[in-house]
Amino acid sequence: MGVGKTVCALTIIKEANMPTLIVAPKLIAETVWIQEARKWEHLSHLDIRLIAGSPATRLSVLKDPKQIMVIGIDNFPWLVDQFEKRPWPFKMLVLDESSRWKDPSTVRFKALKKVIRNTERRIIMTGTPTPNGLQDIWSQVAILDLGDRLGKSLTAFRNTYLIPDKMNPHTRVVFKWKAKPGAQAIVEKKIADICYSLRAEDYLEMPKRNDIEHSIPWDSKDAYNKMLKDMVLDSQGETFTAQTAATLVNKLLQMTGGSLYNQEGESIDLSDEKLRFTQSILEDFADPTIIFYHYKASLRKLQANLPEAQIYSPEVLDNWRAGKVKILLLHPQSAGLGLNLQCNVGNLAHIMWYDLPWSSELYLQANARIYRQGQEKPVMIHHLMMEGSIDQKVLAVLQGKITLQDALIKELSL
Repeated sequence: MGVGKTVCALTIIKEANMPTLIVAPKLIAETVWIQEARKWEHLSHLDIRLIAGSPATRLSVLKDPKQIMVIGIDNFPWLVDQFEKRPWPFKMLVLDESSRWKDPSTVRFKALKKVIRNTERRIIMTGTPTPNGLQDIWSQVAILDLGDRLGKSLTAFRNTYLIPDKMNPHTRVVFKWKAKPGAQAIVEKKIADICYSLRAEDYLEMPKRNDIEHSIPWDSKDAYNKMLKDMVLDSQGETFTAQTAATLVNKLLQMTGGSLYNQEGESIDLSDEKLRFTQSILEDFADPTIIFYHYKASLRKLQANLPEAQIYSPEVLDNWRAGKVKILLLHPQSAGLGLNLQCNVGNLAHIMWYDLPWSSELYLQANARIYRQGQEKPVMIHHLMMEGSIDQKVLAVLQGKITLQDALIKELSL
């Protein structure tokens, strides 16, 4: 049985033997940390308490503190407020999925600044430290060393290592930065003494992974082309309008899934090509399959037409791992939270991307929930893409082949 990052962190916490607070995304806080400790003999004696529930319930937990406390990210600012007029009790701080702290302007980060100097030891963990580029690394490293290595402020970091990549031409406000030539290597060298990176393929014998791109022909592409060209589409008694390029791209992605949302937020079915292809390809799969969707309209289509499919819940997940669920429907935002989605029943594990998200972080994290330590069967990752559509550009962004800006230009200039 392999040792994951949670177990490694718990081992460090055990050896440190000091009051510890673990902050994690809500689902991880409630379903992973305590359960992982119970699985291992050398950790099973650890007394871990979850701070969750209503404010009254959380306050009652604080009245009986344990050596190790776990709390969801959303409740962290509340916890800091409880110690505004009394000493911060936690000497060690562990942040799970630290990329959630990459934006120093958030409420959670501002709350952290109030107490961080009262902690003696800090650990951060993430599988995607820089999902949007080098600009994401400053705040995470600053949590560890209080700005010693990369500068005391984000502005200083940008001035030293970054240059503007995207800027409002009127206000001159920069909303995306990119690394200066050679900056990546310099930053990596500066933080090497406090950061440790492991890739599964470097230290584990991983099963084979195959990424497959399915190009699905349209029965008729007229509606898609009209929306792309005119940013307006009249269909089924509805008028669909895209006021901006970003809105247009979102509507094009909806259309490749077979639906469009009207102004009231209701989904209207337009086509079934991707759904029929999904049904056809699933007939060839005897092995468990996870289907990732992005839009509720896609979920509705899949649920209505795949009777064996079950939507994610903690109970369904247990049955999935046991091989009792053949098709699991899951939103990538739920999967990108440290869940273990492995199912080693059958000969293969299939992942199917019905809708593709713009977020590389969600895409990478979701795939890593299956293709990770403990996976024994080969993994097949299927990308369902309507022929000659925005789908191909989005996949290129997710795979790091082009930028989001390039994808928009390539699609909207057709």
